[in-house]
Amino acid sequence: MNKAGSVFEIHQTFNITGRGIVLTGFILNGDFRLGDIIKFDFNGDLISRKIKRFDHGMRVEKGKPNVGILIECKNQKEIEALRNWRPNRTMAEIRSDW
Repeated sequence: MNKAGSVFEIHQTFNITGRGIVLTGFILNGDFRLGDIIKFDFNGDLISRKIKRFDHGMRVEKGKPNVGILIECKNQKEIEALRNWRPNRTMAEIRSDW
């Protein structure tokens, strides 16, 4: 289990039609796997979503590869809200034991 948690810095969001929202950014510490839960502040609300997929990108910053994390969303309204959100390097925690 990932009890200590990982820290993910969210830089951007984008929508993949038919799949959902991808959060892109950098893992600052720790690691994670499919099925873990990511928690982050979204416009004043703490939300938790399951990680469905992820991909390491080609860009590397501070020794860390850019990562895209596809998350489960509740509905199309949430997808649109997250798509239009500007995370501005919002910090998120990822754990498997929530």
